[in-house]
Amino acid sequence: MNTGNAPAPRQNSEKGASIFIVAAAMVVLLGLAGLGIDLVALYLGRSEAQRAADAAALAGATVFVSSSCTTSATDCTTNSTVTNQAKSQAIAAGALNLVGGTAPDIPTGTITFTQGDGKTPTHDPLITVVVNATLPTYFIKILGVNTVSISTSATAEAYNAAGSTSGPTICATCLKPFMVPNCDPSHLSPANPNCGGNGGYFLQPPNYTIANPGPYSSGGVIGEEWALHSAGPPSQWFSIAFDSDQSGSAFKANIKSCNSDAIVCGTTLQTLDGNKVGPASQGIQTLIHASGDGLGQGQDVITTTGGTVPFPITAGSSNPLVTAGVISTGAQITQSDSLVTVPVYDAPNGSINPGKNTVTVVGYMQMFIEFDASKKGFSCAGQTSGNKDDFICAVVVNVSSCGSATGGSCGSGGNTGAGGGGSGTGGTVTAGGAGFIPVRLVHP
Repeated sequence: MNTGNAPAPRQNSEKGASIFIVAAAMVVLLGLAGLGIDLVALYLGRSEAQRAADAAALAGATVFVSSSCTTSATDCTTNSTVTNQAKSQAIAAGALNLVGGTAPDIPTGTITFTQGDGKTPTHDPLITVVVNATLPTYFIKILGVNTVSISTSATAEAYNAAGSTSGPTICATCLKPFMVPNCDPSHLSPANPNCGGNGGYFLQPPNYTIANPGPYSSGGVIGEEWALHSAGPPSQWFSIAFDSDQSGSAFKANIKSCNSDAIVCGTTLQTLDGNKVGPASQGIQTLIHASGDGLGQGQDVITTTGGTVPFPITAGSSNPLVTAGVISTGAQITQSDSLVTVPVYDAPNGSINPGKNTVTVVGYMQMFIEFDASKKGFSCAGQTSGNKDDFICAVVVNVSSCGSATGGSCGSGGNTGAGGGGSGTGGTVTAGGAGFIPVRLVHP
C-alpha cells in the first residue's frame, strides 16, 4: 500500500485572462476614441460649411444693394443680371472659406431668391445658398465609411426699412455732409404739401414708403439727376455741420473721409451756414479722384442711358485700382468712391427748407457723384452753375427710409450690427457709406 502523498488535483490556470480583458477593453476604448475624433472632425467641418454658407449668402445679398434693386420692389429676384451677379459673388465668397481644407461645393442651381418670406418686409430680397462638402473619415474607415457628406444653408437679406411698421430702424454711418429735402421736383405725384406745389415725395408718410420706385426712365426715381450743395434759402446750401462744427476744414474733412457719427432715423442734424465753395470743391474732387471741374477728370463714370438697373459703373483713369495697375481704365466695377450716402430730411416745423436750425432724418439716399462744378457754366438737374455758387452733380442710385420706426441707440457691428431698441419692435441695424443699407443673415 502506497502511503506517499497523492499529487494535488490539476486546476485550470486563469493566468493571462486579464490580458485578454484589457486588450478587448482597449479595442473598445480606441474605437470610441476614434469615433469621438471623427465626430469632432465632422462637427468642425459642419461649422466650417455653415461659415462658408453664411459668407456666400451675405456676399450675394450685397449685390441687391449695389444694383439699386431694393428701390424697385420686383427687380431683385426677376432681373437675371442681378441674380447672376449675386450667384457669382456668393460662389466666390463661399469658396474662400475652406471646409476640411478644401473649397466647398456650391451648386448654382441650389442658390435661390425670394422676395420676402413672411418674416421680413415683403419688398426685401433674400438669397439662400446651399453649401455641400465631403469630408474624409479617419477611424471609422474600419467600418467601411470612408467619407461623410454634409450640407448647410444660409439666407441673407438686404433690408430696406421703407414702408416698414415694425422692423428695425436704420443707423447710418459714413454719411456725407449733404442732405436732400423730401421734395422731389421731378415727380409731382403724390404731392408733398410742404413743397409749395413744386414737388412730390421721395418718401411718403406715414410709413415713408418709396413714392416712385424703379428706374427714372420708367417713372421712378433711380437714375434721377440731383444737384447736391445747391443754393437754398439765404446762407443755406443743404449741407450739414456734423457735431455742430461750422468750420470749412471740418466740412472738407467730412466730404473726403468717413464721418464716424452714427445717425439713427429721427435724428436732428444741424445745418451748415454758408456755401464754403472751396472746401466743398476740394473735398469732392479728392473723394472722387477728379483733377478738376466737370466730367472726364479721371473720376469713375456711371451710365444711366437705357434706364436698366443696375447701371454700369466704369473705372476712371484716377481710380486707385487703375493707378495701382490692378484694373484698366474703363473696366466695369461694382464699388466706387463716387458712391456716397446722404440723409433725406423733413424740417421739424413743417417747412421743406432747412433755415438756420435743425432738420429731422426720415431716410437715406445713395448717390453716385458725377462731377463737381465750382465754376460757371456747368449744368446739372436743370440748373447751371454761376460765378459764386457751387454744386455737386449726382445721380440717385438707391433710396431707403426709416419706415415708421425712429430712435434707438446705434450698434457698432457694421452692416450686420444690431443696436438698441427704437420706437419699432425690431431695434436698430447699422449700415452706411457705399453699403447704404444693411445686409444681414435672417436664417443662420
